[in-house]
Amino acid sequence: EWFLPISLELLRVLKPTGTFMLNIKEKAVDGERHTYVLELILAMRRQGWLWTEEFIWHKKNCYPGKWPNRFRDAWERLLQFNKNKNFKMYQEEVMVPVGEWAKSRLKNLSETDKIRDNSKVGSGFGKNISNWINRDKVYPTNVLHLSTECSNKDHSAAFPVELPVWFIKLFTQPDDIVLDPFLGSGTTAVAASSLKRKYIGIEIKQDYYQNALASLGKTQQPACQLEFFTT
Repeated sequence: EWFLPISLELLRVLKPTGTFMLNIKEKAVDGERHTYVLELILAMRRQGWLWTEEFIWHKKNCYPGKWPNRFRDAWERLLQFNKNKNFKMYQEEVMVPVGEWAKSRLKNLSETDKIRDNSKVGSGFGKNISNWINRDKVYPTNVLHLSTECSNKDHSAAFPVELPVWFIKLFTQPDDIVLDPFLGSGTTAVAASSLKRKYIGIEIKQDYYQNALASLGKTQQPACQLEFFTT
Protein backbone atom coordinates (compact mmCIF):
# COMPACT_ATOMS: atom_id res chain seq x y z
CA GLU A 1 0.00 0.00 0.00
CA TRP A 2 2.90 2.37 0.68
CA PHE A 3 3.81 2.32 -3.02
CA LEU A 4 0.41 3.34 -4.40
CA PRO A 5 0.71 7.07 -3.57
CA ILE A 6 4.08 7.03 -5.36
CA SER A 7 2.75 5.22 -8.42
CA LEU A 8 -0.12 7.70 -8.58
CA GLU A 9 2.35 10.61 -8.72
CA LEU A 10 4.39 8.78 -11.35
CA LEU A 11 1.23 8.38 -13.41
CA ARG A 12 0.67 12.11 -13.10
CA VAL A 13 4.14 13.21 -14.26
CA LEU A 14 4.84 10.53 -16.88
CA LYS A 15 4.51 11.75 -20.45
CA PRO A 16 1.73 10.11 -22.49
CA THR A 17 4.36 8.33 -24.60
CA GLY A 18 6.57 7.40 -21.65
CA THR A 19 7.17 4.10 -19.86
CA PHE A 20 7.53 3.17 -16.19
CA MET A 21 9.63 0.09 -15.35
CA LEU A 22 9.38 -1.55 -11.93
CA ASN A 23 11.94 -4.09 -10.70
CA ILE A 24 10.31 -6.25 -8.03
CA LYS A 25 10.24 -9.82 -6.73
CA GLU A 26 7.91 -11.66 -4.38
CA LYS A 27 9.41 -12.88 -1.13
CA ALA A 28 8.66 -16.24 0.43
CA VAL A 29 6.69 -15.81 3.67
CA ASP A 30 5.76 -18.74 5.93
CA GLY A 31 6.66 -21.27 3.28
CA GLU A 32 4.84 -19.74 0.31
CA ARG A 33 5.28 -16.90 -2.15
CA HIS A 34 3.57 -13.68 -1.13
CA THR A 35 0.98 -12.25 -3.50
CA TYR A 36 1.83 -8.57 -3.02
CA VAL A 37 3.25 -8.19 -6.54
CA LEU A 38 0.06 -9.51 -8.10
CA GLU A 39 -2.00 -7.31 -5.79
CA LEU A 40 0.12 -4.28 -6.72
CA ILE A 41 -0.36 -4.91 -10.44
CA LEU A 42 -4.14 -5.02 -9.99
CA ALA A 43 -4.10 -1.90 -7.80
CA MET A 44 -2.03 0.04 -10.35
CA ARG A 45 -4.41 -0.99 -13.11
CA ARG A 46 -7.22 0.45 -11.04
CA GLN A 47 -5.22 3.68 -10.83
CA GLY A 48 -5.23 3.90 -14.62
CA TRP A 49 -1.97 2.18 -15.55
CA LEU A 50 -1.71 -0.31 -18.40
CA TRP A 51 0.33 -3.39 -17.48
CA THR A 52 1.89 -3.64 -20.92
CA GLU A 53 4.60 -6.26 -20.58
CA GLU A 54 6.68 -8.28 -18.14
CA PHE A 55 10.41 -8.82 -18.59
CA ILE A 56 12.56 -11.23 -16.62
CA TRP A 57 16.02 -10.47 -15.25
CA HIS A 58 17.87 -13.79 -15.08
CA LYS A 59 20.62 -13.32 -12.50
CA LYS A 60 23.46 -15.42 -13.87
CA ASN A 61 25.47 -15.34 -10.64
CA CYS A 62 22.69 -15.50 -8.03
CA TYR A 63 23.72 -16.31 -4.48
CA PRO A 64 23.97 -20.02 -3.62
CA GLY A 65 21.86 -21.50 -0.87
CA LYS A 66 19.60 -24.34 0.22
CA TRP A 67 16.02 -24.25 1.50
CA PRO A 68 13.81 -27.17 2.56
CA ASN A 69 10.99 -26.48 0.10
CA ARG A 70 12.35 -24.37 -2.76
CA PHE A 71 15.44 -23.51 -4.80
CA ARG A 72 17.45 -20.29 -4.89
CA ASP A 73 16.03 -17.25 -6.66
CA ALA A 74 17.66 -16.71 -10.05
CA TRP A 75 15.26 -14.17 -11.56
CA GLU A 76 13.35 -10.99 -10.82
CA ARG A 77 10.37 -9.32 -12.43
CA LEU A 78 10.69 -6.19 -14.55
CA LEU A 79 7.16 -4.88 -14.97
CA GLN A 80 6.35 -2.42 -17.75
CA PHE A 81 3.54 0.09 -17.20
CA ASN A 82 2.24 2.74 -19.60
CA LYS A 83 -0.46 5.40 -19.74
CA ASN A 84 -1.72 4.18 -23.11
CA LYS A 85 -0.81 1.84 -25.95
CA ASN A 86 0.91 4.54 -28.03
CA PHE A 87 4.19 4.70 -26.11
CA LYS A 88 7.62 5.26 -27.65
CA MET A 89 9.77 2.17 -28.17
CA TYR A 90 13.04 1.91 -30.11
CA GLN A 91 13.45 -1.84 -30.61
CA GLU A 92 16.37 -1.53 -33.04
CA GLU A 93 18.50 -0.06 -30.24
CA VAL A 94 18.56 -3.37 -28.34
CA MET A 95 18.90 -5.88 -31.17
CA VAL A 96 21.24 -8.82 -30.54
CA PRO A 97 23.51 -10.90 -32.79
CA VAL A 98 21.95 -13.92 -34.49
CA GLY A 99 22.81 -17.11 -32.59
CA GLU A 100 25.06 -19.88 -33.88
CA TRP A 101 21.95 -21.98 -34.54
CA ALA A 102 21.18 -19.85 -37.59
CA LYS A 103 24.24 -21.05 -39.51
CA SER A 104 23.04 -24.65 -39.65
CA ARG A 105 19.31 -23.95 -39.62
CA LEU A 106 19.43 -21.70 -42.69
CA LYS A 107 21.67 -23.92 -44.83
CA ASN A 108 18.89 -26.11 -46.15
CA LEU A 109 15.50 -24.44 -46.20
CA SER A 110 12.44 -26.45 -47.17
CA GLU A 111 9.58 -24.99 -49.15
CA THR A 112 7.52 -24.59 -45.99
CA ASP A 113 10.37 -22.58 -44.46
CA LYS A 114 10.02 -20.02 -47.25
CA ILE A 115 6.36 -19.18 -46.68
CA ARG A 116 4.48 -17.89 -43.66
CA ASP A 117 2.61 -20.91 -42.34
CA ASN A 118 -0.39 -20.94 -40.07
CA SER A 119 0.15 -21.00 -36.34
CA LYS A 120 0.18 -24.52 -34.93
CA VAL A 121 -1.17 -23.33 -31.57
CA GLY A 122 -3.95 -21.09 -32.80
CA SER A 123 -2.24 -17.84 -31.85
CA GLY A 124 -2.65 -16.38 -35.33
CA PHE A 125 1.09 -15.81 -35.67
CA GLY A 126 2.96 -17.98 -38.13
CA LYS A 127 6.61 -17.89 -39.13
CA ASN A 128 8.74 -17.57 -42.24
CA ILE A 129 12.21 -18.96 -41.54
CA SER A 130 13.65 -17.43 -44.73
CA ASN A 131 13.23 -14.00 -43.15
CA TRP A 132 16.37 -14.77 -41.13
CA ILE A 133 18.59 -15.01 -44.22
CA ASN A 134 21.34 -12.36 -44.48
CA ARG A 135 20.55 -10.96 -41.05
CA ASP A 136 23.25 -10.54 -38.44
CA LYS A 137 20.99 -9.12 -35.72
CA VAL A 138 17.54 -9.98 -34.41
CA TYR A 139 15.12 -8.62 -31.82
CA PRO A 140 15.75 -9.94 -28.30
CA THR A 141 13.44 -11.93 -26.07
CA ASN A 142 11.89 -10.53 -22.90
CA VAL A 143 14.47 -12.33 -20.74
CA LEU A 144 17.65 -10.41 -19.84
CA HIS A 145 20.62 -12.54 -18.77
CA LEU A 146 22.75 -10.29 -16.56
CA SER A 147 24.95 -10.86 -13.53
CA THR A 148 24.12 -9.17 -10.25
CA GLU A 149 26.12 -6.19 -9.01
CA CYS A 150 28.91 -7.51 -6.78
CA SER A 151 31.05 -4.40 -6.30
CA ASN A 152 28.39 -2.17 -4.72
CA LYS A 153 28.48 -2.74 -0.96
CA ASP A 154 26.56 0.38 0.08
CA HIS A 155 23.06 -0.54 -1.08
CA SER A 156 21.21 -3.83 -0.59
CA ALA A 157 19.19 -3.56 -3.81
CA ALA A 158 21.90 -2.54 -6.27
CA PHE A 159 21.54 -3.91 -9.80
CA PRO A 160 24.05 -3.91 -12.69
CA VAL A 161 24.24 -0.75 -14.78
CA GLU A 162 23.55 -2.85 -17.89
CA LEU A 163 19.97 -3.31 -16.69
CA PRO A 164 18.86 0.36 -16.81
CA VAL A 165 21.05 0.92 -19.88
CA TRP A 166 19.01 -1.67 -21.79
CA PHE A 167 15.65 -0.12 -20.93
CA ILE A 168 16.84 3.47 -21.39
CA LYS A 169 17.95 2.54 -24.91
CA LEU A 170 14.65 0.78 -25.56
CA PHE A 171 12.30 3.54 -24.41
CA THR A 172 14.18 6.85 -24.72
CA GLN A 173 16.39 8.92 -27.00
CA PRO A 174 19.23 11.36 -26.22
CA ASP A 175 18.07 14.40 -24.22
CA ASP A 176 14.93 12.60 -23.02
CA ILE A 177 14.35 12.69 -19.26
CA VAL A 178 14.81 9.60 -17.07
CA LEU A 179 13.21 9.73 -13.61
CA ASP A 180 14.26 7.35 -10.83
CA PRO A 181 12.02 7.73 -7.74
CA PHE A 182 14.40 5.50 -5.73
CA LEU A 183 17.87 6.80 -6.58
CA GLY A 184 19.68 4.46 -4.19
CA SER A 185 23.27 3.97 -5.31
CA GLY A 186 22.64 6.02 -8.45
CA THR A 187 22.94 3.20 -10.98
CA THR A 188 20.06 4.43 -13.15
CA ALA A 189 21.38 7.99 -13.11
CA VAL A 190 24.84 6.74 -14.13
CA ALA A 191 23.27 4.80 -17.00
CA ALA A 192 21.23 7.81 -18.12
CA SER A 193 24.25 10.11 -17.98
CA SER A 194 26.39 7.70 -20.02
CA LEU A 195 23.69 7.62 -22.70
CA LYS A 196 23.33 11.42 -22.77
CA ARG A 197 19.87 11.45 -21.23
CA LYS A 198 18.72 14.01 -18.71
CA TYR A 199 17.76 12.50 -15.38
CA ILE A 200 16.04 13.19 -12.10
CA GLY A 201 16.80 11.09 -9.03
CA ILE A 202 14.78 11.08 -5.82
CA GLU A 203 16.27 9.64 -2.62
CA ILE A 204 15.03 9.98 0.96
CA LYS A 205 18.29 8.88 2.63
CA GLN A 206 21.15 11.35 2.49
CA ASP A 207 23.86 8.69 2.83
CA TYR A 208 22.55 6.94 -0.28
CA TYR A 209 22.49 10.31 -2.02
CA GLN A 210 26.16 10.86 -1.14
CA ASN A 211 27.06 7.45 -2.55
CA ALA A 212 25.12 8.19 -5.72
CA LEU A 213 26.86 11.54 -6.00
CA ALA A 214 30.23 9.81 -5.83
CA SER A 215 29.21 7.35 -8.55
CA LEU A 216 27.91 10.12 -10.77
CA GLY A 217 31.08 12.13 -10.29
CA LYS A 218 32.91 9.52 -12.33
CA THR A 219 30.64 10.01 -15.36
CA GLN A 220 29.32 13.57 -15.03
CA GLN A 221 29.88 16.20 -17.66
CA PRO A 222 31.68 19.21 -16.10
CA ALA A 223 28.66 21.49 -16.50
CA CYS A 224 26.26 19.11 -14.70
CA GLN A 225 25.31 19.76 -11.10
CA LEU A 226 23.41 17.83 -8.45
CA GLU A 227 21.52 19.38 -5.58
CA PHE A 228 20.14 17.80 -2.42
CA PHE A 229 16.72 19.00 -1.29
CA THR A 230 15.18 18.27 2.10
CA THR A 231 11.67 18.76 3.41
